[in-house]
Amino acid sequence: MQQIGAPVPLANHQFLQHPCRICTAGAGRSNSGHLLMSLHKAYLHRHQFRVAPRTSSTLQAVTTSTVDQNSNIRKDKYFKVEMEVHETELDQYGVVNNVIYTSYIQNGRDKLLESLGISVDSIISKGDALALSELRLKYFAPLKNGDRFVVKTKLMEIKGVRIIFEHIIETLADHKLVLEAKGTAVCLNKDYRPTRVFPDMSTKLLQYFSSDD
Repeated sequence: MQQIGAPVPLANHQFLQHPCRICTAGAGRSNSGHLLMSLHKAYLHRHQFRVAPRTSSTLQAVTTSTVDQNSNIRKDKYFKVEMEVHETELDQYGVVNNVIYTSYIQNGRDKLLESLGISVDSIISKGDALALSELRLKYFAPLKNGDRFVVKTKLMEIKGVRIIFEHIIETLADHKLVLEAKGTAVCLNKDYRPTRVFPDMSTKLLQYFSSDD
């Protein structure tokens, strides 16, 4: 299990100089196809991104069962982050190194949580943590230097201690499918033992991915 902030080989900060533009989307391609909040505060501060307007209505607590909550999740709603490939991210073949895609995906998850007001500091202050327990990647096409692309993140299910996400990476120019990913995040208590998904996080994620905006 990879704990928050754990280093990923070759995916260090030198590869992550991406200005990002963020938007929310109610509809998108439904391709089958991960949540790890980083502690890279300096990295996040270097990013310039724009979050699309969201409604100011107070998030309402969900009181129904988890099954009912998950049934309300929209299948066509993604959170989107636009990025661009940098030369330092290429391998010897002139395409993006495979391990760099995990950083792209992580950036998409981080921006999603930030947009919902879920901070690392608040989780740490309670002695809790968030860890990635599983990640599956499927590659379809390579990205090259200068390519602009979008990382699309969708909530699939919240179940017990687990949050399951789907990620899709597509080129911006022609919407060519580059990668599909599916990851599982696990909430941990102060003893680093799995615990039920934090109520505030669960409520905000379900509210966002069940709404029409």
